[in-house]
Amino acid sequence: MKIAREGWIFILPPLILGILLFVPGWWVGSIFFLLLAAAFAFFFRDPKRVVPSQPGVVLSPADGQVLKIEEVQDHPEIGGKGTLVTIFLSLLDVHFTRSPLAAEVLKVDYHPGKFFPAYKDEASQLNESNSLLLSTAAGKIFLKQMVGVAARRIKCYVKAGDLITAGQKIGLMYFGSRVDLFLPESVEIKISLRQKVKGGLTVIGEIKK
Repeated sequence: MKIAREGWIFILPPLILGILLFVPGWWVGSIFFLLLAAAFAFFFRDPKRVVPSQPGVVLSPADGQVLKIEEVQDHPEIGGKGTLVTIFLSLLDVHFTRSPLAAEVLKVDYHPGKFFPAYKDEASQLNESNSLLLSTAAGKIFLKQMVGVAARRIKCYVKAGDLITAGQKIGLMYFGSRVDLFLPESVEIKISLRQKVKGGLTVIGEIKK
């Protein structure tokens, strides 16, 4: 199983402690730290994804459950009407974020903030977040990564001016998070509330012809 490189700083300390405690026979402590290392390895897993190749599809930006699908009358970044799709990532989900479409990164903005539970509405406005404005075949889309109660860090892999492919990894959020995706009117939504989605795999929308 491939592990995200950012995860090793969490995995190695309990792994080493578990091994050191195993040598003198301190089984309880050894098992505890080895299980903790395994839990971190599971969280930071990086499974291989084969991105759908059909043209005009919009892919899920993250693994998780769809919490919200609602119309937006005038989003300041994408201009005009569109749709907000919110995906909640539990501690059991893969925490990479991926580009929904091939795109040019127009802007990346990091905002420090609070740590409300990621599923609450307050999280969208007040929590620590990282936002990306992307230029795509569907028009401009706006993707916002947010951390929650347990999470304390967002890693972004791209910068303004980068050209990225559909399904490409663009970031990593640590320990329970949320993604808000604002799509323009040109995209027809193909998912439903409470649906489980996979980043870079699940088709969440199609560009209208």
